Amino acid sequence: MKEQVEQQLQADFPFMKQDKNQGEQNAYRRWGCECSSGWYALIHDMCQAIADRYAAEGIPVDLVPLQVKEKFAALRFYYSFENEAPHIMAFDGLDGSSIRFEPGSCTQDEDQKKLRHDIAQIVRTYEEKSKSVCENCGDSTTARVRKDLRWKKTYCDSCYQRYLEYLNEQKKSSHYKGDFQ
Repeated sequence: MKEQVEQQLQADFPFMKQDKNQGEQNAYRRWGCECSSGWYALIHDMCQAIADRYAAEGIPVDLVPLQVKEKFAALRFYYSFENEAPHIMAFDGLDGSSIRFEPGSCTQDEDQKKLRHDIAQIVRTYEEKSKSVCENCGDSTTARVRKDLRWKKTYCDSCYQRYLEYLNEQKKSSHYKGDFQ
């Protein structure tokens, strides 16, 4: 399923292209989205909002995704712009705090500054939304950040229960090494 939804992202949004060749240095282009499939609708909606914002300006999308992943139970969408060197996107604390940087904010063109600020706001909005959408199934009715697991995850009640059952089974098997409490 992951491959199908990533192909759909690429078909709908050319700026989300991947090439997956071994020499690729761009993590997104090499590995695609490094999260579970429950967030793909959210990622698609974010890409649509980005494309719509560019369309409002009547200019082609020059955004280059660098990495799309889950980190500390939230979506992270790191990006730069064509003809700009990538730079640090964020500092994320273990407590869930995050200091975010806006790429491309050094431009002198005021219209371009506004566009890039708006893109940053779109990305931050969808990253924040991800904290209430189950990363596994996409449900948003009961999804929330689960902090009682070894790794923080955003799960709905159903996926959370299934994950706990899975961990319990692993604990009973000879392959379990401990650590989960």
